[in-house]
Amino acid sequence: MKTHTRSVSRKFTLRPYRRIPTWYTAFYMTGHSIGKGVVMNLSLGGMRMLGDHALKPGAELTVRFAIDDTRPPVEIAKVSVRWAKNGELGLQFDQISPLASRHIVTVLNEQANAFREDL
Repeated sequence: MKTHTRSVSRKFTLRPYRRIPTWYTAFYMTGHSIGKGVVMNLSLGGMRMLGDHALKPGAELTVRFAIDDTRPPVEIAKVSVRWAKNGELGLQFDQISPLASRHIVTVLNEQANAFREDL
């Protein structure tokens, strides 16, 4: 009986930013289409989104999402698709305005404070 071994090479990288679970409605625009999705998690460096369009890694887009009804939408001008699988997208923020960055930092801090209060 022959046994086959496969070498699985996975690169493990620590993420530079903390991610929080979310459920924000988002819209994304590519050069030729507009899609709708849900932001599943968020960090200062990117997000995981469930989208309604099949996009390929390397695609560039603009993303806009609303954190809640009391704040203006957050828009990230240049986002790239890092991975795509089963409608989910791993997105990296390549160009983010100081204002959008501040909104995201505020949400991350609010989430961290809420977690501490629950302890």
